[in-house]
Amino acid sequence: MKKLNKIFCFILIFLYFALSAKSEEKDVIMNLMKRPLNYLDLGVINLEKDLEKSIDRIIKLFTSPLLTNLIEDRKDEVETSVVYNWRKTAVIASVSIPVSRGLQERDYLSSSNKCRELFDQVRYTLLRTQPQSTLSESQVASYLVERFYPPSNQPWALPESYRKSLVKVVFLEVVLRPTNKYALSQKVSPISCIGNLSVERSNIKVVYNSLNY
Repeated sequence: MKKLNKIFCFILIFLYFALSAKSEEKDVIMNLMKRPLNYLDLGVINLEKDLEKSIDRIIKLFTSPLLTNLIEDRKDEVETSVVYNWRKTAVIASVSIPVSRGLQERDYLSSSNKCRELFDQVRYTLLRTQPQSTLSESQVASYLVERFYPPSNQPWALPESYRKSLVKVVFLEVVLRPTNKYALSQKVSPISCIGNLSVERSNIKVVYNSLNY
């Protein structure tokens, strides 16, 4: 009888902690559901999704057609992130791509051109759904309004000054980072190119010895 009582007590204790844990999990979910998603969060999430779509295009450009089966494997090599930088008052959408050559000082011109080319390719992927065929500040503003405002509340009548300011606070950054083997053997550092989405290709800023990777 005592043995049965002990078993019964054990079952009750187990059920109590199991139900208690389940209740806490439900509280967490309910708490998350009550939290408002601000428009900055929404824009960051949408930009992250769009950046991920650009990875396929980047890899296809630099992968032999005979090796297209490697694309899925190579996706893990490309890193993406979208963050809000409080110090710079800017949203920075970053794509970091590993390279195994071309980052030495003598390669400055070619690596700069390659970085800007990749910047253009990522930008093209982001803006490809826009009706305008020519890159413009208006095209970029329309894209960003779609990303930072929910479909039910997209303010198409925003003041032009506001739309221009939105373009100025969102930056695209492409980082060419050396693979571990390349960095150790040649002592090279990554480079990055950065600018807002409407910047002319020749004005995309190139930074050597970038640490943002």
